[in-house]
Amino acid sequence: MAEGSLEERSLEILDIPDDLDDDLLSLYFDNKRRSGGGNVVSLEKHGNHALVVFEDAETTARVVSKSHVLQNNTLTVRRKPPKDPGKLLLKGLNPHTSLDHVELYVENVTGMCCETDFILYLSPNKDLVLVHLNQPLDKDFQMLKDEVSKKPLNGAKVTLEQVESTDSILVANLSPALTEDVLELYFGSSRAGGADVLAVCMLADGRAKVSFKDVKSVGDVLQKSHHLEGTDLVVEPYFDFLHALEDQSSVSAQDEQGTLTDGNQPQTVSPQSPTASVPVVSASLGHKAALTDNATNLATTASVPEPSVQKEHVSFISVLDATKHHLLSLSSLLENLKKDHPKFDVSLAKDGVQIKGPDQSEVERLKNEVLKFLTGVVVDHLTYDKLKAEFLGREDVKKRLNLSLKSVPSTYSVSGCTVSVMSPSRSAVRQARDLIESQISEFTVPIAKECESVLFSTEWSDILASLDFCSAKLSDAGGAITALTLTGMEKDNEEKMVVFLSTPLQRETVLSMEPGMLKFLQLHHQGLLADMGEVILFPLETGDGLSIQGEWRVCQSAAELLSAIIGSIFTKTIVVTQPGISRFLMEEEGVSILGEMTAKFEVYIDMARVHWEPLEDDDILELAWKMTTCQNFQRSSSANSIQEFTAGVPNGRNSTDARTSAHIEEAKKILAVIGSDLNPQPSSLGATDIESVDLYSDQSRDTSAAAEEEADQPQSLQAHDLQSSSAPMNACSLDEDADFLVAIQMSMELNQRSDAEDIQKALELSRSDSMPNQENTQLERAFEMSLQDAIKSANKAEICVFANYNHDLVRVDIALGKKVGLRQCEEKVENKNLRKLSSHQKRCIELIKRKHAVEISIQGTTAVLSGFKEYVSEAVIDLKNVLRRTQSMMTDAEIVKTVQWVWVEQGSSSKAIPYPPDATVFIENAWKMKQKKTDILFNNQPCSIDFEKMEEHSLASGKSVPIKRKMLSTEDLYTDGAGTN
Repeated sequence: MAEGSLEERSLEILDIPDDLDDDLLSLYFDNKRRSGGGNVVSLEKHGNHALVVFEDAETTARVVSKSHVLQNNTLTVRRKPPKDPGKLLLKGLNPHTSLDHVELYVENVTGMCCETDFILYLSPNKDLVLVHLNQPLDKDFQMLKDEVSKKPLNGAKVTLEQVESTDSILVANLSPALTEDVLELYFGSSRAGGADVLAVCMLADGRAKVSFKDVKSVGDVLQKSHHLEGTDLVVEPYFDFLHALEDQSSVSAQDEQGTLTDGNQPQTVSPQSPTASVPVVSASLGHKAALTDNATNLATTASVPEPSVQKEHVSFISVLDATKHHLLSLSSLLENLKKDHPKFDVSLAKDGVQIKGPDQSEVERLKNEVLKFLTGVVVDHLTYDKLKAEFLGREDVKKRLNLSLKSVPSTYSVSGCTVSVMSPSRSAVRQARDLIESQISEFTVPIAKECESVLFSTEWSDILASLDFCSAKLSDAGGAITALTLTGMEKDNEEKMVVFLSTPLQRETVLSMEPGMLKFLQLHHQGLLADMGEVILFPLETGDGLSIQGEWRVCQSAAELLSAIIGSIFTKTIVVTQPGISRFLMEEEGVSILGEMTAKFEVYIDMARVHWEPLEDDDILELAWKMTTCQNFQRSSSANSIQEFTAGVPNGRNSTDARTSAHIEEAKKILAVIGSDLNPQPSSLGATDIESVDLYSDQSRDTSAAAEEEADQPQSLQAHDLQSSSAPMNACSLDEDADFLVAIQMSMELNQRSDAEDIQKALELSRSDSMPNQENTQLERAFEMSLQDAIKSANKAEICVFANYNHDLVRVDIALGKKVGLRQCEEKVENKNLRKLSSHQKRCIELIKRKHAVEISIQGTTAVLSGFKEYVSEAVIDLKNVLRRTQSMMTDAEIVKTVQWVWVEQGSSSKAIPYPPDATVFIENAWKMKQKKTDILFNNQPCSIDFEKMEEHSLASGKSVPIKRKMLSTEDLYTDGAGTN
């Protein structure tokens, strides 16, 4: 039985070669392996395209999704165009009806106004009218169709039909230079809508027909205005019934309608019309109209007598009833008329019969013979039960029976439970009816009551589809299958049915469910599953369902039972928010508690949404440094380093006020005094060279230990100190050093601001020259987000509980809350360094929270650690260790205030150029972390800082420059010149 509407089951096939056989085409689309198709209900070929209808919509979708090549010819397959809601077709008009008369008729039946609501287009034969609606029809089409059928128009019974959306347009006003290739390129371009052009056909009078692959493209093209090679193109929809006849005869019609005489009134040829005979001038004489303008030729032509023209008379009989049209094709009437009248052409057209010949009266007589046949057709209506009517309505059965009825001749159609048999006479109807009855055979197959359910399975539908010309259903009384088939096929079809019913039907049923639900069934309904011995149960590999395999009825019963059990199971998602809850539930003690509750309350606790991964790195400080991404800083060239470093500072070097000048002069005096007293030993005043403090040693150790550590410093550091401290004052410009000291002084003490404001300003000045690379910032942000997500995940657990009773879910929630609450504790750690933490120390604390799954809150100099007792104890040890090892570390602001890293430019001047403040903070933290080397970016160029050699090495150029670390003393900077001896 057909599944889906006719439109869903229909496809259009385009670009069919002329030599391709219809049977071959039908077999190709009937072959599932080759074309993806299936049972073909019908295939109607018209020229180079065809309409194929399949038995179900699923087959249609499968065919249209594939590409098709048959005998090295590529076929274009697309869905049948939908009905156009804005167009209606009025058929069966009297050709002599005026257009005004049609307008009044359409206004009366539709209630619309011709001036505003619709436009009429008359066909060349004047028997069709296209009604173009400006708005889609708001009435029910079937009701409107019935109303039209009840109202004749000018004595003719007219019908109303919907029109399929066209895939073509008619292009007019073309210049002679335009070719098919140019039009195809233009309408396929984005200018014209970018549609896929299927074909271009040039017509007469500067027109062309352009067809598209998708009918939707027509609307897109019509909405645009088109201008090509200096000409405005006129574009409108193309319909075969409006333009086809004009296109076929456009050239010859112009010749025939021209001056067939030498200057007299032209004779116009009327178009063909139903039931009317119209003389048509032979096209072979069309060249007579093309006379030259030469006077001699005119005189010669006038003196020669015109040959006699034999007129051909044409009559057309419209046959709109498809059944009568088919009956005409089956009968021998038209062939007999042609044999008896060899000078006349009697042919069956698509929608009627056309008669052509030299004698008007004989044409009329032949037409009367055809009309006599049509008026003598007898229709007999037979009523059958639903099974027999549906069997006769099957396309394969109709095709087979019509072959038998061809000899009568007769045909039949099915509507509901009524079968209409049509024949040329009463006797033929009776003969056809008896023939149909003799071709149908009925048989029954017994079936047990308990097996009747198999008739509703897909397997039964498949076996019915595989039988030849057979339909079946369960009898009304039950216990038997009533089947219909063609005579002679009863035995074969009956045997196949008996074999199917006697063979146990195996089936696999998949029962989908949550993974936790499946675990619950396996845990607490194990006995029930074990008792289902007649079926095989397999959990799906994905864990979200159960496969049930076995005999069809048993399999269905098992699936229904398990579905009922699943429907009775209660579920609840319990959210527990406590520091370290996810870690606790994933570790041994938590797993033990959940196991006890599972057994005690007969529940299953799904932990799929509880996430915890232990942190493998033990050294928090090292891990925190690894998370610090390679930084990128912008630094100035040596020539402008001092100016750019001090740029933007109020009252800076560019200021000319007296106070600034005084500062510069004062700095020069200080440098002069310091330069005269330089010696290899570091001075207790001014800028001391390399800081020799061990960050990780106890501050209470004696001075001798500190001296040993200082002696253990790399020789390269000491060498650079000796070189810088023993260098004469003329090694660098006194003016430049004075400018440098004034910049530092003003960044730290401008207008007597607080230390925090001074450092913030200095950092802001530095950021303008050393903005971090955006990628590094995003990477660092990603690290932080990942770390925070892990901490949040450790402190929140979502568990899904499955139980047979709702109160068990409540009991699990309460019991879990109590057991978790009893294991929570809180400890405090006091440390003065907690008040001011560097970014590195803050990251270390976040890593402690992540590692131990605890919560740490800091208030002043107190850190409060909360969570599970065992985890808090571990976290306290790590926190104290981090604070002890980083107790001498400074905040970023303090580093900028007290420490300066510089690099020494090689050459005659050997100038010491300070790093930007942000770079200084990064290098200082790396040095205090006792890193031997660290990577850094300057102006997007990769460099490395070697703390053992105290060098900066450029990976791009391969060059190295010395670096130095200095401690800045505000006392030296602001001491008056008189006080420095």
